[in-house]
Amino acid sequence: GRRALEVGPNKGYLFAKFYPQTKSYTLVEPNKHFEKYYVKLQKKHPNLHYSIGGFENFETEDRFDTIVMMAVISHIRMKSQDIVDKIDSLLNKDGFLIIETNNSKRNLEVFDICDRKYQKVEAKPSYGGLMKRLRIDYRDVLIYKKA
Repeated sequence: GRRALEVGPNKGYLFAKFYPQTKSYTLVEPNKHFEKYYVKLQKKHPNLHYSIGGFENFETEDRFDTIVMMAVISHIRMKSQDIVDKIDSLLNKDGFLIIETNNSKRNLEVFDICDRKYQKVEAKPSYGGLMKRLRIDYRDVLIYKKA
């Protein structure tokens, strides 16, 4: 999408890969330690915006065409329905949610709510091999579209 929001971007690796495809890219990261990376990135990319703080407290008037949440759902201190409601309030009509998390009970609740609320476009395992076969940690990347 033209306007992207990434929650929990760490050092900004996904940003570096997908920024050229966007008009505006916003990072929301709770760990202040990563801010130095965003300051550096922002010098090269003026349409990069960032907020240091949790998704729970993130507020903006902006709406986004794509929201990316890779391995962060389990770190958000909100009820599953509240997480999805907040995502929904930030996501434009016809926007995409790209979400990945480990398959714990709580995280699967978020997926179940998304399954009811959005159109599932694609689902792919992000881990394979021994981890998946032993069911120690198996993760899915899901892409949803808001109608």
